[in-house]
Amino acid sequence: MDNIVDVKLGQSIPPERWLEAAEDLEKVFQMVAQHLLVTNHEGMGQQDAEEFMSDAVLALVALRYVAANPEGCRFIPIPSKGGDK
Repeated sequence: MDNIVDVKLGQSIPPERWLEAAEDLEKVFQMVAQHLLVTNHEGMGQQDAEEFMSDAVLALVALRYVAANPEGCRFIPIPSKGGDK
């Protein structure tokens, strides 16, 4: 047991893919915030948009953090109940 140095399960995604996802989501997040602002549901559009963007920024920071160390976030594919389709 003392000889085991590292065990890796699953697969990692290249950093470029994480950064691409962050860029794509940044565009979508801005559109969603604008929709919340325009919709102004119950007069809370400004607050809804600001709260949404706060959460969105955290998600973007997380994606970019993982892009800097993609081996730190690995995925284990789980087959669907009906098998791989």
